[in-house]
Amino acid sequence: MIKKDIPFREDTAKYFLPWMSFLMVFIAVLALTGGFKIQNILNTWQIGVSGSMTVQIPAYDAQGKSREAVLDEEIEQVLTILRSSEGVLGAEVVSDEQMKALMEPWMGGELDIQLLPLPKLIDVSVDAQNLPNLTTIKSELAKQVPSAVLDSHRIWLDSLLKIIHMVIELISFVLVLLILTATFTVMYSTNASLSVHQPVIALIHMIGAGDFYIAIQYAYRNLKLIFAGGCFGLLASIGLVFLISYFTRYLFVDFYPNAVLDTLQWGLILSVPVWVGILGFITTYLTVLKYLKRFL
Repeated sequence: MIKKDIPFREDTAKYFLPWMSFLMVFIAVLALTGGFKIQNILNTWQIGVSGSMTVQIPAYDAQGKSREAVLDEEIEQVLTILRSSEGVLGAEVVSDEQMKALMEPWMGGELDIQLLPLPKLIDVSVDAQNLPNLTTIKSELAKQVPSAVLDSHRIWLDSLLKIIHMVIELISFVLVLLILTATFTVMYSTNASLSVHQPVIALIHMIGAGDFYIAIQYAYRNLKLIFAGGCFGLLASIGLVFLISYFTRYLFVDFYPNAVLDTLQWGLILSVPVWVGILGFITTYLTVLKYLKRFL
């Protein structure tokens, strides 16, 4: 047990540091959790769309006339282009029965698929580890089958990726800002406390107390205050996260993907008060040593 020679009850740090730690941990946990969930959602979407794409060939022209005379030939040309492309595992025409099954939830079971001007769809399976070059495939389709339209979720996913990366960079900036704010706040609070207790510190230093002996008392006291406030901040932020997750999943049940945090992510989140406490401990210790060398 660390001995206490300094009357810490006389300064206001016991109120200020826990509140500061509460806010820092609260914001940090929200930022981390948001970043992890965004990353998990993105991974879920990537897994869902990276293994397939489709090609549409219109069955009717712009004037509504049937293109039946050239449709079969165009389908064969598209299949040849796709199956010869690197990264494509297979390409199959979606049958009328499959199209009817896809449309049934919206159009009902009595749907006559022949009455709808639906394009012919070709379902393309791709190698998720060796994705095909969409630019090359589009170029070949434009040359040989201009009416064919390549539809890949990777096109909009790439744009979404840029936005997600910007959000993650913003979260990283917020976390760095929190670390700097916490560091300077601890330094300011410690210096203020040192000024209040300077007569006592000078006395115990004069009767033989070393710098380490004084600095460790301050560091240990601040560690307890910061960690206590951080634990309350962690509980408050996790409660808010679960509340937001519940209502988000309830309101957008059909859209909201699985964004459950894994063990490592939960470990990092739950350890935030520990890291904030360690940061406060080290900052306090170095601040006290610097003060003692300057004034004593």
